[in-house]
Amino acid sequence: MDSKDKRKEEKERKQRLKMFNALATVSSLAAMIVFDFLLAYFGGDWLDEYFQTGDHTFRLVGISLAIVTIFLTFFKLVYSVMQDEDE
Repeated sequence: MDSKDKRKEEKERKQRLKMFNALATVSSLAAMIVFDFLLAYFGGDWLDEYFQTGDHTFRLVGISLAIVTIFLTFFKLVYSVMQDEDE
């Protein structure tokens, strides 16, 4: 009975570890999204003012790059989760 209890405890520990890992990943993605959009918006606004473009060119470029990086990060996350499930 001892080995069954140890296996059950080990399985529960691994499950909790996966849950905390998923929580950490989601919270870091949320922080990344907020940071990316704020940096793109205000950084692009500052560049537009500095180079006097007047039509929010750099802001649009920054936000577009933020969207691309967020998409790639989500794709990488989904791909790694799919790889973990295969193992």
